Amino acid sequence: MQRDVFYLAGYDPRTYRFYYSLFKKNLNQYKDRFNIDAQLSKSLIQQNDIYWNIEGKDYQTKYHFLAWNDIVKINWSENFKDALLDCYSFFRIYTITGLFIKFGKASIYQLITGYYPFFYVIFSLCLALICGGSVFLLAQIYIHFVFAALFAVFVFYIVNRFLFNYGRKLAVFWISRICSFCANWHKHKKEHLEDRIEKFAYSIFDILKKNQNNKNYELILIAHSVGTIMCIEILERILHLCKEEKIDFSKLKILTLGECIPLVSFQKKSIDFREKMEFVGGFDLKWYDFTSVIDGACFPLVDFMQESGVKAQFKPKYLSAKFHTLYEKKYYKKIKKNKNDAHFLYLWSIQLKGDYDFFNFVTNNKFLEEKIRS
Repeated sequence: MQRDVFYLAGYDPRTYRFYYSLFKKNLNQYKDRFNIDAQLSKSLIQQNDIYWNIEGKDYQTKYHFLAWNDIVKINWSENFKDALLDCYSFFRIYTITGLFIKFGKASIYQLITGYYPFFYVIFSLCLALICGGSVFLLAQIYIHFVFAALFAVFVFYIVNRFLFNYGRKLAVFWISRICSFCANWHKHKKEHLEDRIEKFAYSIFDILKKNQNNKNYELILIAHSVGTIMCIEILERILHLCKEEKIDFSKLKILTLGECIPLVSFQKKSIDFREKMEFVGGFDLKWYDFTSVIDGACFPLVDFMQESGVKAQFKPKYLSAKFHTLYEKKYYKKIKKNKNDAHFLYLWSIQLKGDYDFFNFVTNNKFLEEKIRS
């Protein structure tokens, strides 16, 4: 059994080294817990292809990392000013347009998560202004007006800085970055992403084409978070190439994890994006979409094809990861409290066998569709 896995990360500035380390740590835990045969190689780079191999007695998986973290870094928010700009983008694209109503109807969880950073930033700014203003009014009674003003500015800065750092721990600004980036998807795509999407699509298509006659082969495209939006763009190009060159696409399988596709597909200006969704929806694909309610950055069990108004002959199988069945109760409670951990849980080793099993999906000698109950 031979398998190529192409992993597309979300909106994350961290390099392949982080994801390799995450994969290695969790694969080792999975091996120890379930006694599976899986030997992991070092991460390798060959002609811009970043990958690592997982081998067992009767299978071989080549795990490719599709890197676009350099593009993320260009748009990465670093300070409170950036957070304010992110909130402005969110307000301009999703609130003024009334799009938030559609989000609320599709997923109340996503609506709450989307507004959580917005209100946190506004609250932080107001609280810092109130503290600074109060200090100024009180201090000017005892000291010179100029010194009172300087002291007030200092208090404003300290309060603002404290709330910003606390917000980082709560993953406030990470969520606002995702929302802002997706709100301006078409701009970012035109400026930075177009060439990268094209490159990824051709790389996947070339390997699919080379293995079209291999009966014991599958190619799995795994996309996580914002990567699921890129996945639509990549899939559209791959399927166009398959159609043009009459290549069998049945060995292509798709796993979307923690998808946030509606952040783009719900926008009125996303006509081209929805047309691509409709084109992809014309192919009978083995596509499994896993989401979870505890993942605040996704749209749990939302039919993003139908909700986006896309007329598709085919739709992904929308499945719940059911994380609560995969971990011990005490451990699961800790995970739920950490939004960042909950969002990355799709890539972790499970503790108890269940419907969702990431390392089972990418190892052993069975095809992906044999491993998923749907």
